Amino acid sequence: MKRRMAVIADIHGNHNALSEVMKDMEKFDIDAVYCLGDIVSLGHQTNEVLELLTGLPNLTIIRGNHDEEVLKAFRHIPSEVTGPEHDHHVWVAEHLDPVYEEYLAALPLVQMREAGGKKILLTHYHLESDDTYSPIDLAPSVASLAPIYWNGDHDIILFGHDHMRHHFEHDHQLFLNPGALGVTSTAYAPYMIIEIEDDGAVHITHRNVHYDRQAFINGLRKENPPAMDFILNVLLKERR
Repeated sequence: MKRRMAVIADIHGNHNALSEVMKDMEKFDIDAVYCLGDIVSLGHQTNEVLELLTGLPNLTIIRGNHDEEVLKAFRHIPSEVTGPEHDHHVWVAEHLDPVYEEYLAALPLVQMREAGGKKILLTHYHLESDDTYSPIDLAPSVASLAPIYWNGDHDIILFGHDHMRHHFEHDHQLFLNPGALGVTSTAYAPYMIIEIEDDGAVHITHRNVHYDRQAFINGLRKENPPAMDFILNVLLKERR
């Protein structure tokens, strides 16, 4: 039976974007949703995002580095992250509904799934042997990605973290990043649909969904959490 999966990554607490992407998914008879982490930590809509995700019955989800840092801040666990970024994590943790603490804590680093005979790996980013993330590669390629995963038997490797959209193919392996759903310089949120045919053929569709980006930015400005200059000018490419 043909299988169709939606892949989302790096929501970063942007409920405005996520809710519109979820509406768009309804057009495509999606069998499962894969979420690649960094669910929270970009301001004021953390609880709304978690409420929406926890209501999905067909969701496979992993944690990202920001999810981990917010959980540390919530539990008052020391972190190597310092400065305004750490202050922002603390602010998000202070506004986190406690009902979601255990949910975040239970999220695994990686998940494995199988669909249409294809083995699929979900990881927030490429992991070192000590389960820390590799430094971000600003110009990834087959040459840099294939050696990381050539000892594994995964047919499709899904990752996020770098806020870029990627599609690389090497031998039998696909390396895919749907892009950062919640951190956009335009009013369009990216995500990906993977369709696997009965014969194993794989089709990739990249979607860009319009959302009210200005409402999200206005909400950030109203709440004015720590690290606002970095969030607006570096991440969102917004100029005040």
